[in-house]
Amino acid sequence: MTSFITLVEVLVQPLRNGREDLVNAYRDILLRSPALRAIPFDRQAAEEAARLRAVHRLRTPDAIQVATAIQSGASHFLTNDAALAQISGISVLVLDALPES
Repeated sequence: MTSFITLVEVLVQPLRNGREDLVNAYRDILLRSPALRAIPFDRQAAEEAARLRAVHRLRTPDAIQVATAIQSGASHFLTNDAALAQISGISVLVLDALPES
């Protein structure tokens, strides 16, 4: 699962570059993939994001992503931002720290 903020983040460059083909491809991956579910950002996630920002000094997009995962009952949060490993309430997996298979 991911939050809709992912859509905001991945569409910026294709939109700047006039790449409607990539906009459509990314939208399809995030919104229509059977392996991925986009989660709306609601009031509970907003309050959790505020708490995460206060406690961990996260940037708003990171706080929204993590809060949405926590509120949706995710067991793990996958990221490549090692600074997020400090967060409590969810197991944070940092891609660069995972063992190679």
